[in-house]
Amino acid sequence: MPERTVPRRDVGLRAELSELVAMLRAYVVQETVGPLRGLGRYLFFGLAGAIAVSVSIVLAALALMRALQSETSIFGANWSFVPHLAGAAVLIVAIIVLARAIKPTRDAQGANGIAGSAADDDSEEGDGG
Repeated sequence: MPERTVPRRDVGLRAELSELVAMLRAYVVQETVGPLRGLGRYLFFGLAGAIAVSVSIVLAALALMRALQSETSIFGANWSFVPHLAGAAVLIVAIIVLARAIKPTRDAQGANGIAGSAADDDSEEGDGG
């Protein structure tokens, strides 16, 4: 009795498998490396801006303090600490303003503190657009 031969499909299966692996690699690179590069740029410019703003605020407070010390004669002898307090007050106000800019508002979080709640979905549907 002759042996039955089954046609080999290994070659086609291997080709499809290698194509699948190549496609998955390309997809993973596209979905991870690209966004990470964008995130790196975002972080770089954010940190550079934060450093620039911080340095400028400190220099502005120092300039105010030195101007009060050198340009006015009111803060002499017993009142020499007032320019330092004025500089510290400028820094404290700057910290408060910047901290408030960072905190999300209640409107951004939604009525119950969860973004994308059902109440938000209902309001979007009634807009007519």
